[in-house]
Amino acid sequence: MVQELLQTTDHKDLLGAYASSALATIVIRYVASVGHPSIVHVVLALLAVVGFVTGFLLIARSSVEPGVKAGTVIGAAVVSGLCFALVSYIFP
Repeated sequence: MVQELLQTTDHKDLLGAYASSALATIVIRYVASVGHPSIVHVVLALLAVVGFVTGFLLIARSSVEPGVKAGTVIGAAVVSGLCFALVSYIFP
C-alpha cells in the first residue's frame, strides 16, 4: 500500500521527511524516558538526530515550490509533536 502511494506521487522526498521526523521523535522520546541511560541509548539519541537532519535534507532536496517546502517543515513539526504526545501518553 505504501509502495503504491510512493509510485503514484512525485513527492517521495516530502513523505520521507514526514516519516523520518516521526520515527526520530519516537526514538528520542524513548531515550528521554530511560532512567539510567547506557551507551546504547546514546547511540539511539544520535540516530534520532540523524533522522531529524535527514528529514530536513529530504525537504531541501525536493523539487517542489518553496511554499510547499515551508508547509512540509511545519507539517513535519506538527506530526513530530503529535507522535511525541502519543508516545508520552502510551508510555508515561
